[in-house]
Amino acid sequence: MNYTAKVLQHFNNPKNVGRLDDYHGIGQIGDPDCGDFIEMTVYISEDNQKVEKIRYRIKGCPAAIATSSVTAEMAEGMQIEDALKITDQQIVDALDGLPESKIHCSLLAVRSLQLAIQDAILKRLFKKAGIVSSDEEFEKLKADGKLNEYLGLQTGEIGHNCDGSCETSGMKC
Repeated sequence: MNYTAKVLQHFNNPKNVGRLDDYHGIGQIGDPDCGDFIEMTVYISEDNQKVEKIRYRIKGCPAAIATSSVTAEMAEGMQIEDALKITDQQIVDALDGLPESKIHCSLLAVRSLQLAIQDAILKRLFKKAGIVSSDEEFEKLKADGKLNEYLGLQTGEIGHNCDGSCETSGMKC
């Protein structure tokens, strides 16, 4: 596999690796048992405007690790609206390209970032509305599958485990 110098740099020296203990949102995507998997945690500013800190843990190929590293590096410090607009192509471009067979790896990082921000925003809204009184209560609501009921979604519509291919194929998992 021919990777660019930037891919190898981020693979060999990934940035923002780990997990925030005091995170506001978490995004997980992929299948930890048989393929690429990423868990991204974000800390959002008190005024809900900025992604202050990002950390991620990943199991995957060099391309998945590099795309996660560059996504976290790019989004940390951004306004939330700008972080949500990061595209797969921006990640590929920031790495000076990826082999065609590895472009799907960029989907995991971008999607986990979006899920983590979504989680943080929903948690704050649910607390503000009095639906939950603590982060722990929100996490229990998610674990029990009741978050989807509040949002009017069918089970599996958010936070589903997949390899990201549904994003490019147009098919839902």
